[in-house]
Amino acid sequence: MAKKTFFSVLALLLVLSVLLCGCSADSILSTLSIDVDTEDPAMEMVADVLGKEVTQSGLTSGAFTYLVFSDGTAAVTGYSGEEAVLKVPEVLDGHAIIALENKALYKSAIKELVLPDSLEVVGNFAAMYCEKLEKVTFGKGIKSVGVSAFESEGDNTKSVGKGNLTTLVWNGAPETIREKAFMYADKLSEINLPEGVRIIEEWAFAKCFSADKIILRDGLEVVGDHAFLKCRNVKEIVIPKTCKLIDVSAFYQCRSAESIEIAEGVEVLKKGAFEECSALKQITLPNSIKMMEPYIFYNCTALEACKMGSPEIMEKDIFTGTKQVVVTAPSGSTAEKYAIEHQVQFVAE
Repeated sequence: MAKKTFFSVLALLLVLSVLLCGCSADSILSTLSIDVDTEDPAMEMVADVLGKEVTQSGLTSGAFTYLVFSDGTAAVTGYSGEEAVLKVPEVLDGHAIIALENKALYKSAIKELVLPDSLEVVGNFAAMYCEKLEKVTFGKGIKSVGVSAFESEGDNTKSVGKGNLTTLVWNGAPETIREKAFMYADKLSEINLPEGVRIIEEWAFAKCFSADKIILRDGLEVVGDHAFLKCRNVKEIVIPKTCKLIDVSAFYQCRSAESIEIAEGVEVLKKGAFEECSALKQITLPNSIKMMEPYIFYNCTALEACKMGSPEIMEKDIFTGTKQVVVTAPSGSTAEKYAIEHQVQFVAE
C-alpha cells in the first residue's frame, strides 16, 4: 500500500509540474496515463523464480562465483575469466548448475555463450550489454529467460543497437521469455522460436531491426505488448493456433511485413497490434477472432484486402489510414455492420 501511495503522489506531482510549465492538454493526459510498475526486476533473484532458498553464497570455483540452494543445486553469480567462448559447466564442486543469477555476465566480453542442459533460468540482466556476444546456445532444460537478459544497448538517435548477437540456438524451449529479454538485438537474422514457448512478454524482441522472419510455434499463448515493435525488416510473421492474445502494438512498425499468417485459434487482437505495417497488402483473420480493439491496422497504407469471420466485438478506427481496404466477411456479420457504419468497403462471402 505504501508503494501505491508513493507513486500516486509522484503522479500528482508530475501533473502539477506539467500544468505549471504551461504544457498542452495532450501532455497532461499523457502524464496521467503513465503506467507505473512498482515491481523492480533488480529485486527479483533467481531463487524467487525457482522457488528455492539460498543457503550459501560467495563461493568460488575457478573463474566462477556461485551460490547454493537448500536442495544442493547452484546458480552462477559471476565469471572473471577471459574465454571468448564461455561454456557454463553443468556442475561446480558437485553442485548442479540450474541458473545464471542476475547480472552474472553483465557487460562481459564473451563472444559466445553455451548453457548446459541442467540450466533452467537465465536471470534478469544476466548477459545485458555484452556488446561482443554473437551466439547463445540454450540447453534442453531452459524454462525462463529473464528481464533484459540479453538486451543490447541502443542508440535511439540512430535507431541502432550496439550489440552483435546474430544467432540463437534453442535445444530446449523456455516457457517464458520475459520483458526486454532480447531488445535491441538488432543483428539477429531471424527470430525463430521453438515449440513450447508459452509467453513472450512486453518488448521482448523490440527493435530487432535486422530480423527478416518472426516464426512463432505451437504452445505459445500470449504475444505481449510491443513484443516485436519496430522489427522493421521482417517480411514474414507466423502466429500459431495456440496463441489466444496478440497484445497492444505487438508488431508496431514492422514496416516490411508482406505476409502475416494468423492461425485459427487466435481470439483477441489488442489496440494497434499491426499498426503501421505499411507493406502489408492482404490478410486473412481466423474465424476464432472474438475481439478487435482500435487501430489494429492503423496506417497500414498498402492494405487492400482483409478477410474475416464475425468477431463479437469490433471497436473504432480498426482500419483508419488504410484508405483502399476491402473487407470480406459473411453477410449479416458483425464485420458487415462495422464496414457500413465506418464507411469501409465490404464484400459478402
